[in-house]
Amino acid sequence: MALLIAMIGLLIYLQSKQVKFNHRVFLSLVLGVILGFVSQLLGDASDNVTNQSLNFIGNGYFALLKMLVVPLILTSIIHSILNIGDASGKILRALSIRSVAMLLGMTALASGIAIAVGLWFHVGQGLQLPTDSIVPTHHYTGFVDTLLGMIPSNPVAAMSNENTVAIVLFAVLLGVSAMLIYRQQQEKVESFRSFISAAFEVVKQLTRLVLAITPYGVLALIAHVTATQGIASLEAILNFIAAMYVAMVLVLVMHLLILMLRGVKPWHYLANAYPALLVAFTTRSSFGTLPVTEEILKNRFNLRQVTSTFVPSVGATLGMNACAGIFPAMLVVMVMTIMHLPIHFNTVIAIMMINMVASLGISGIPGTAFVAATVSLSALGLPYAIIGLVQGVDAVVDMGRTATNVNGVMTTAIVVDGSIKT
Repeated sequence: MALLIAMIGLLIYLQSKQVKFNHRVFLSLVLGVILGFVSQLLGDASDNVTNQSLNFIGNGYFALLKMLVVPLILTSIIHSILNIGDASGKILRALSIRSVAMLLGMTALASGIAIAVGLWFHVGQGLQLPTDSIVPTHHYTGFVDTLLGMIPSNPVAAMSNENTVAIVLFAVLLGVSAMLIYRQQQEKVESFRSFISAAFEVVKQLTRLVLAITPYGVLALIAHVTATQGIASLEAILNFIAAMYVAMVLVLVMHLLILMLRGVKPWHYLANAYPALLVAFTTRSSFGTLPVTEEILKNRFNLRQVTSTFVPSVGATLGMNACAGIFPAMLVVMVMTIMHLPIHFNTVIAIMMINMVASLGISGIPGTAFVAATVSLSALGLPYAIIGLVQGVDAVVDMGRTATNVNGVMTTAIVVDGSIKT
């Protein structure tokens, strides 16, 4: 506890000395790892004061991030549509088609990379499938049903259920409706326009206040994960975890190569993007990371406001490179290796296509990675039982998955925004 207080005091001191935000966030990651290992070495109980403090600080920060998401999506998208005027319809159409196409395409490529890495690491070799029947908590009920679930039949329920696609669609429809009235009868919508503009400024300031405590949230979250997970629980399927992280690094390299084709230097990108990746890594939530992602895209990469909000909001539940691409593909390779089934080129193409379509069809469903895996496994006639082998270390894998998802979203936003001419 004394060490935690000292670390928080150090971060406060550095903030008072106006040390760069990026440097303080990175330092908090290092301090969190140290604090977590010290806590584990001392053998602290899971219910002690230190762990409770870490839980409060980390989850409190995460809760504040989630608090920002709905007002940020609503105000920023409506504000952007009202301010891009006559070009709004063209921009939104191009933004929607290109961002979704790119997210899905990169998910297919990520699946192919995961298959190659899985075969290289021989994931699943020496393992046996659990005999217990694994039944997913959330079920995939079909592509059409999921598409219907994206329609905001109840906007309040969509906000409550964190259905970002439905929230985005509601905000777009509301913004377009206001814009159409504004063109014909400006006086009738002037008060609404002023309200949205003021609300957007207030939400932006609120976002700055919450993001200012990011170093403390990262410190607590990474310390808690390190203290509770450690490395003892990883030994049984360490090969699987290593293969997952190698695949995720390769997908990150793919993102950087795509950005290079758009003229973005990799080092410049990483220097500006890593706070969002770090928050994603520690919170394990693309939804919770949305405010950070939006802020970085808008202020550090100078993207349009509508792009900075629209693409991350859609990408939080659709076309996720790791959850819907790498993870399902790796589990399929594991099962087929355990069952001694050959993986031919046709199988690889089938897995890539299934994961790409499934990544669109599972948007908005909780537990995305496992639902995506069950879709891929069931489509290939493979047993779900493999999920039982990886559930115990999913927290460790999910940190990398979320960071990879967010990186894919930021890559998409930068590329798509640069491709749209006004």
